[in-house]
Amino acid sequence: MSFLGLDLSTQQLKLLVTNEQLEVTNSYAIEFEKHLPHYNTTKGVYTNEETGSVVAPVVMWLEALDMILEQMKKDDDFDFASVKGISGSCQQHGSVYVSSKFHTALEKASSDKSFKESLTEECFALQTAPNWQDHSTGEEIKIFEDYIGGKEELAKVTGSRAHYRFTGTQIRKIAKDHPKEYANTDRIQLVSSFLASLFIGKVANLEEADATGMNLYDVPNRKWSEELLATCSLSHEKDGVTDESERAKAVESLKQKLGDVTPVGYDNIGSVSPYLVKRYGFSPDCKVYAFTGDNLATILSLPLNQDELLISLGTSTTVLLVTKTYAPSSNYHLFIHPTIPDAYMGMICYCNGSLAREKVRDVLNEKYHKPHADWTLFDELLEKSTSFDNKLGVYFPLGEIVPNRRAQTLRATLNSDGSIKVVDSWDAEIDAPAILHSQALSCRARASPMLSIHTETVAPQCEDLEFDEKTISAINLSQRPHKVVFVGGASKNIHISRKFAEVLGAGENLRFDNPNACALGGAFKASWSVYREEGGNDDYHKYLTGKFKGGMEVVEAEDKWEQFIPGLKMLKQMEDVLEH
Repeated sequence: MSFLGLDLSTQQLKLLVTNEQLEVTNSYAIEFEKHLPHYNTTKGVYTNEETGSVVAPVVMWLEALDMILEQMKKDDDFDFASVKGISGSCQQHGSVYVSSKFHTALEKASSDKSFKESLTEECFALQTAPNWQDHSTGEEIKIFEDYIGGKEELAKVTGSRAHYRFTGTQIRKIAKDHPKEYANTDRIQLVSSFLASLFIGKVANLEEADATGMNLYDVPNRKWSEELLATCSLSHEKDGVTDESERAKAVESLKQKLGDVTPVGYDNIGSVSPYLVKRYGFSPDCKVYAFTGDNLATILSLPLNQDELLISLGTSTTVLLVTKTYAPSSNYHLFIHPTIPDAYMGMICYCNGSLAREKVRDVLNEKYHKPHADWTLFDELLEKSTSFDNKLGVYFPLGEIVPNRRAQTLRATLNSDGSIKVVDSWDAEIDAPAILHSQALSCRARASPMLSIHTETVAPQCEDLEFDEKTISAINLSQRPHKVVFVGGASKNIHISRKFAEVLGAGENLRFDNPNACALGGAFKASWSVYREEGGNDDYHKYLTGKFKGGMEVVEAEDKWEQFIPGLKMLKQMEDVLEH
């Protein structure tokens, strides 16, 4: 028995095969630029620097799936009949616009033809799909937030403020700029539901967790927001549409294009198509389970439970956490969890991660004539920094998302009365611990409203603080995560992981290497779903914990959580004086 997990990302299509013990037995990948050069993409997309448009050719994805399945069949003589379940992940927010001919072509696909041959241009209202890197929807962002009453109100309804990449703003732009193509669109699919459709041989509904990345889904009420659908379809009252019947017609049309939403859980969305059974030898009993977004699948690749964090220390820093607390903010995202019906996945994204740390390292190395990329001195300074020394630096070589500020650097010391003193400069050696402390404190502060209240006792020196124009209570700031798992390139540096762990104060700190997290999350979901449909009772976390053999490394760190409480107020004051 085996399971397939796919990941259709911006630059490649990856497929992993796992067994009943959740062990990876086979791995395949098609890199778009390398293996499909005739599409002339750059890193998998077409970019228009002038307009900010970033799109990908849909037919390239069809050919990639053809290639990967043919490779498995011809090169590996893979036993498709052994596959019991299939799921996967795809680049979040991207959308595919299919015509009515897509349905017929998919259902009647001949097993002697490839997907690319079967699904011709006329099956698609648009030949390209907007990519998450797209920056062409600035006007639409403003409209989405203004029409509903501001960014915080939009976050309250959908879990996120408006973003360039989110599907709702993209749909509105297409409806406005390409009315003919929009009218010819029979279904709007997320990339995740599009890929799932290819496996079941019919149009798959949107998966609920991934649908929360559209700025259209009313998360608290688990349904499409009528007002946001009106905004998306150019029929809002503020668009000048005063005829209620006209608005209702436009909203209903968009609802039909979006289709129903598949609730999170383990129910299959269908068996593999007769096409795949005949062409590759899949068992007709093989089930397909709803595909989800890439970030959502990442959290499925590890046994993470409520109040546990995954921190990716890459070029950017990303914090993912499992929470049952719906505490939306315009500065982070809350998605419905893909396997736990009453839970959410929080996501905080920072631009300035590794790049900012590397710039501090480079200045140090230049001062002491060390090799450019050597971390030795930086690490030694972190090791010597055994406590919070009332010094913090904010280092933004790039404009930052959280908080929303332009590129700049600010250094400060903490006065005895709790105020800060901004300093023009200090010894370069101070910057190493100062940057780690500020980065970790920002994660700690902004994750705290999403953590459960485990203690009603306010920690010493804790007080209500305002971050990003929202007050975080002293009770929230007194909570700690149960566990933190560090991933990403910089997590391999134990000194960096340890410093984050000291500030965050979790009960357990681990490090994990997994470059295939998204595909693996898909395979794990397929395995668990089959188990549940066959009568198993364990929830996702218990199932994964019982079988997981990931080989996570313990990050040994002293508990210095209380030491850094003054740093929270210090960081807040520093952010208040940063230039916008």
